[in-house]
Amino acid sequence: MSLQRIATFSDGDRGGNPAGVRVGQVLPDAALMQRMAAKVGFSETAFAAPASSRWRVRYFSPESEVPFCGHATIALGAALALERGDGVFSLQLNHAEITVEGRRDGARISAALQSPPTRSVAADPGLVAQALNLFGYKEDDLDPRLPPAWIHGGADHLLLALRSRKRLSAMA
Repeated sequence: MSLQRIATFSDGDRGGNPAGVRVGQVLPDAALMQRMAAKVGFSETAFAAPASSRWRVRYFSPESEVPFCGHATIALGAALALERGDGVFSLQLNHAEITVEGRRDGARISAALQSPPTRSVAADPGLVAQALNLFGYKEDDLDPRLPPAWIHGGADHLLLALRSRKRLSAMA
């Protein structure tokens, strides 16, 4: 099975955020997708196959399936533009329907995605205390302008904004 390695947000061949992409006629079974993602070793790999008028997409990290990954979706948009030509591609994720657009301009490929629905709520204080302890932070390391929140943009995340870059760079 052919698997592409695409760096999103790159400057030519430099930098970027790498993702694996596998576009096929059918999705492999979950165990095989998991093994392929682990072998690639990038933070996420997107797997896509045509399904009616859209693409069925699943994402895997080296350790587990994840509900959504933005940079892997951008990489998928580039791969679909290369394979199918410029266009907007409808994607069916596990818990959302979105689109990704892929365009070619000579050797340059660009892509843009429509995010899954977003939401946020104040974070549970107990969860915040556990996360601060895990990373060796204290409550006064947090930036009061952006209170801790449980956020969702395709996947759930705990948002902790730190008061300074110095504290972020000291994370262990």
